[in-house]
Amino acid sequence: MLTVFDPETVTLLGNVLERAAEELPREERSQERKVRLASNILSAAAAGERDPGRLQAAALALGR
Repeated sequence: MLTVFDPETVTLLGNVLERAAEELPREERSQERKVRLASNILSAAAAGERDPGRLQAAALALGR
């Protein structure tokens, strides 16, 4: 199923990704890791989550 996000949500998700990546130790900030974080954020957003803190927590919890 295709999920479409409005421009404001896309901006929110990008900001959440940046903050989540900053939480990682420098040695873990690879492109592959950021892709996994983004995937986790998109999955949570597709399920309806929009709270930045919960999106970030979901990305980091699922990515470790």
